[in-house]
Amino acid sequence: MVFTTLATLPGILVASATVEPLDYPRMERFEEGRVTVDFPTIESWQAFRYLQAWLPVEVSLNGDNRPRVGAVHLRAETSIDFDQRTVQISAPTVLGMRFSEKDASAEVAALASRSFAGRHRTVPLDVLLRLLPADFEIPGQQEEAPKLNFNPPAIRVSESPLNLLSIDKKPVTAQIDGTQLEFVVNTNWKVFFDTQGERWYVLNEGSWQENNYLADGGWIATDQLPSDFVQLAANDEWREVQQVLPASLPSESPTPFIISFQPTELILLDGPPRLSAIGDTGLYFARNTESDLFRYKARWYYLVSGRWFSNDDLNGAWQTVNNLPAVFTQIPADHKVGHVLFSVPGTRQSKLALIEAALPRRVTVAPDSASNLEVIWAGAPRFEEIETTKLQRGLNTPYQVIKHNNFYYLCYEGAWYFSASPEGPWQVALDIPAEIYRIPATDPAYNVTFVRLDEGYQADSDYVNYKYSGGYTGSFSTKVTVVYGTGWYYPSSVFWGPRHRPMYWHHMPTYGHNIGYNPIYAGYGGRYGYWGSSTTLLMESPTVDFTHGYGSAWEGPLQTTPGDPAETAERSLEPFLPARISDGTEKFAPAKKEEKTQAGVTASTLYAGSALSSNMFSGPGGEVYKHENNEWQQYSDGSWSNAERRKRGYDLQNQPQRQEGQAAEPWLPAHKRTLSRGELDRQELARTEGMENYARYRMQKDYGDD
Repeated sequence: MVFTTLATLPGILVASATVEPLDYPRMERFEEGRVTVDFPTIESWQAFRYLQAWLPVEVSLNGDNRPRVGAVHLRAETSIDFDQRTVQISAPTVLGMRFSEKDASAEVAALASRSFAGRHRTVPLDVLLRLLPADFEIPGQQEEAPKLNFNPPAIRVSESPLNLLSIDKKPVTAQIDGTQLEFVVNTNWKVFFDTQGERWYVLNEGSWQENNYLADGGWIATDQLPSDFVQLAANDEWREVQQVLPASLPSESPTPFIISFQPTELILLDGPPRLSAIGDTGLYFARNTESDLFRYKARWYYLVSGRWFSNDDLNGAWQTVNNLPAVFTQIPADHKVGHVLFSVPGTRQSKLALIEAALPRRVTVAPDSASNLEVIWAGAPRFEEIETTKLQRGLNTPYQVIKHNNFYYLCYEGAWYFSASPEGPWQVALDIPAEIYRIPATDPAYNVTFVRLDEGYQADSDYVNYKYSGGYTGSFSTKVTVVYGTGWYYPSSVFWGPRHRPMYWHHMPTYGHNIGYNPIYAGYGGRYGYWGSSTTLLMESPTVDFTHGYGSAWEGPLQTTPGDPAETAERSLEPFLPARISDGTEKFAPAKKEEKTQAGVTASTLYAGSALSSNMFSGPGGEVYKHENNEWQQYSDGSWSNAERRKRGYDLQNQPQRQEGQAAEPWLPAHKRTLSRGELDRQELARTEGMENYARYRMQKDYGDD
C-alpha cells in the first residue's frame, strides 16, 4: 500500500452553500474522469462538530478500463439539522489517502482530492450515529448521573374503555363572572360546579354528565344544564363549550372515566390480556393494548417514560425494576414491540438513545435580540429558594427566571439572558453563574442546567452561541438508558390576575400521557403526539405549545379507548424498504421493486434521492472492503479477494489498550480498530438501518401518519 500525505494537495475550505443530494455512493465527475465516494468510517466526532474519518473511493480515469480503489483520510466540520435529521459535512481537509501500489499515481491522488475540494456533503443523521464506533465514549457520561426518581406512579389497569380525568392535586376552582358557576382550573377537562344547585358537570366526549360529587362513578348523562350555561354560550372564552350547547343526550353512552389527583398511568386493554410469544424466548407481549406490557415467567413488566415496573398480579401493586431480565435484549429489532429496545440496558439501541440525548442543539442569538423580550408575572415578582443552592426561582411566572445575588437570569428557548430587574430589560448573557448548574433534579428548574454557552463559538462578536442537550427537553441519561422526566412531582401554579382571573401553568409531568420512546423521531412522545419541554414555553419543533392565560393549559382526555395495534397500525413501509433476511442475523437485502403508496410516494422520494447501492467500507488504516455473494472481500494490489482467508483474527485483543487510570482522549473512541467480520456486519447494518429510519422520518414529516 502507498500512503500519500497531501502536502502538495492541501484541503480546500468549502465556499459553496449548496447542499448536495443524499445519494450514496456519491459520484463526482471531472474532465479527467470520475470519483465515487462512499459512506465514512468514523474515527472521531469531537464535540459532534469536527469529524475525522476514512472514506472509500473509486477513481476511474478516462481511457482506463480499470477503476482504482482506495480511501481518503478526511477531517471536516459538521452541522446537524435536527428538523431534517441530516448532517452537513463541510470545510473538508484531506489528511492523506491510501491506494495500492498498482493504483497509486499523482493523477489518481489529485482527482481523489478534487472530489472533496469545495464540496458539501449531506448525510442522514440516523446513518452517521449508527456508524459511530462501538466503543464511542458519549460526552457527559463521565459526569454523575442525576438523582432521578424511579418510584412507580399510580398505575390503573382496565379491560374496557376508560378515560382519565387528571386534576393536579387539590382542585382549584374559579368563579365565572355573572354566573353561579365555577370551573376547575387545574385539570385537562372541562369541569364545572354549580354553586346554587351544588352539582358537578363534566364535558365528556361531546356530551354532558353530572354528579353530586367530584369522584369516580355515579356520573349520568344529562341534557338539563343550569341556566347560567347560557352565559358561556355567548362568551368566546368558552368556544369548546359553545359547540355543545344547548345540551342533548348522546345516542351512545360516553366512555366512563376515573378521576386522579396524582400522576397516574392508565393501561387500557381490549378485554383480558391477549398474549403473543416473542419467538422462543419465553417472553410474551400483550397485543391488545397500546401500552408496552409484557409477561415473563410469573411476572408482568410494564414500560412507561423509559422506566420499567413489575408485579405478579396485573391489578396489584407495582414495583420498580432494578435489574431487567436479559431476555428483553432478545426482542428482534423489527418486531412490533422492537421499539422498547431503546429502553433495554445493554442493547445497541439504548446506546443510540444515549448518544441522541447527548447531541448538542445549538442556538445562535444576536446581542440586541433581547430588547423586545417580555417576562409575564402574575402580580409583583415572587421568588422561592432552590434547595441545596444559593439561588431563588421565580414563582409567579411561567418563565424560568433564576435569581443569583443581585441579578436575574432568564433561560428561554435554549438561550440565557440577564437583567438587574426581574421585569427586564433583558440582555443576552455572556457569562452564566456556576451555581445555576448545581440546581438539583428535585427542582422544576433542573432542565435549565442543560443549557450552556457554546465555548467554541464565542469569538464572533455579532452573535452569542448556546447549546443544550436532551435534558433541557426532558430526556435524561441514566448512563445505561434514557428516561423521560425526572420522576419528581413539581407543584403547578395558579395565580390570580386582573379581574380575579386565574393564571395556571404546570411543569410537564413524567407520567399521565403513556409516554414512550419514538425511534423515528429519536425522542419521547405520547401515543398521540410528541412531547418537548418540561416548561410551559415553546422551545423547539416538534413540541407542545401550552396555553398561557385563563383556565386549563390542557385540552381533552389524555388517553382514549384501546385499539389492537395489529389492526390500527400505521401505513406499512415494507413494500419499499429493504427486506430483512430471516436467518437469525441482522442483515438486509435490497428491495426488489419500487412501489407506490396511496399518496403516490415512491421509495426514491422517501429516501430524498438517496440510493442504497453503497457497498464499500473503509478500515481504520484506509483498507477497503465490500460485501458480495454473502462474503466480505478486501481490495489489495488491484483486485478483490476473500477478506477472511486473507487475514483472520481481526479483533481488538491485539490493539493497544488504555491502561487503568489512564485518561481517555475527550470525545474520541479509546482506540482505533481493524475491521473484524462482526464490525463489518455492524457497519453494513448501520447504513441500511439508518437509511430506513431516515426514510420513515421523512415520510412522517412530509406526508403525515395517515
